[in-house]
Amino acid sequence: MSLKISKTVCKMAWLALVLLAVPRVAAADSISVRFAFTLIHQGQVGVVLITGTDLTSATATAMGHDYACFPVTQGTACLLAVPMDQPIKDYPLSIVMIPKSGSVITWNSTFTVAAGQFISEIVTLPGNLAYLLRDDVEANENARLASAYSMITPTRYWENKWVLPLVGAPGSPFGTKRLYNGSIARRHAGQDMHAALGTPVLAAASGRVVLSRQMDIHGNSIVIDHGWGIYSEYAHFSRRYVVPGQLVSQGDVIGLSGSSGRSTGPHIHWEVSVDGIMTDPTAFMQLALPS
Repeated sequence: MSLKISKTVCKMAWLALVLLAVPRVAAADSISVRFAFTLIHQGQVGVVLITGTDLTSATATAMGHDYACFPVTQGTACLLAVPMDQPIKDYPLSIVMIPKSGSVITWNSTFTVAAGQFISEIVTLPGNLAYLLRDDVEANENARLASAYSMITPTRYWENKWVLPLVGAPGSPFGTKRLYNGSIARRHAGQDMHAALGTPVLAAASGRVVLSRQMDIHGNSIVIDHGWGIYSEYAHFSRRYVVPGQLVSQGDVIGLSGSSGRSTGPHIHWEVSVDGIMTDPTAFMQLALPS
């Protein structure tokens, strides 16, 4: 009796292996995952490449955030944007992949978030601009920009490596910890570039304009959707030359530098948002984005 039970159990286990494990192994064997980074600094982006002819879609999850993945020449790419205030440590990363067979493959790993090495500075605003430091003004403007950044467009508008919006002396870098008027703390979500009043400002990459308007803190502002959940924003213009819905090419003049909004002198404030997360524009320029 015991011998018959053992044979039955063996047959059932073998059948389960054939029905469940073999398809998953076959699909996994045709798909590979590769990090295009060794670690990701706070406020920067890492690229995960997933290759395989059998892959139809993939989604990455890390730091409590779901990241969309997009088709590229050799498979699929996921852009892992790390917030500037993300704690420094190792994080689990889970990628759910669906091959043509329709089965689901989950791949788990870890990656490291490293320090962003942000600086601190003291800024004094004149009395007529002090109201722009109010929490409600800051919250309303952040919400408006977050709404503009929230749509993920699957179309990729850009082709070439990104360029600087203008050639000027660098000002406050991304992530700077600012203390305004001796008591109010704020983080700088972009890169400042000094320029004489009226200097032409260029689109850093091709895309579609989704916002062109006057705002309180950012002054005359323009937001461009580049696709894949990537947006660039340009602030403090003296003049704007583009309107929402307009397609722009890399290098097009979109406006003239100025000092509108919460600004103490002529410059351009340049932001890059990836999947709704503010990232370092100058570091993003150097990122090898897959095509």
